[in-house]
Amino acid sequence: CYLIYISDSPSKSGALLLYGVQLLINVLWPVIFFNFQMRLFAFIWLVLLLLLIIAMIACFKKIRPAAAWLQIPYLLWIIYAGYLNLGIYLLNR
Repeated sequence: CYLIYISDSPSKSGALLLYGVQLLINVLWPVIFFNFQMRLFAFIWLVLLLLLIIAMIACFKKIRPAAAWLQIPYLLWIIYAGYLNLGIYLLNR
C-alpha cells in the first residue's frame, strides 16, 4: 500500500492512487469491449482490474476495514462481468 508518498499519510495516498487507477481502468473497459469490440483484450483488461481491486481492498483494510468490506460487492460484480466477457468471447470467435 506504500505506492506513493504525497502527503503525511503514505498508506492513504497509496490507497487513493490505487482507487484512481482502478477507476480509470474501469471507465476504459466499455470502450474496449463495445466500441473496439476487442473481446479477448477486454477480458485481460478485466483481469487487470480485478487485481487492482484486490490490491485496493488490501490497502483499504489497513486504513479502515469497513471501507474494504464495502468493496466486496464491486469485486464480485467484476468477477461476474469477467465471466460474461469470457463467455461472449468464446461463443463468438
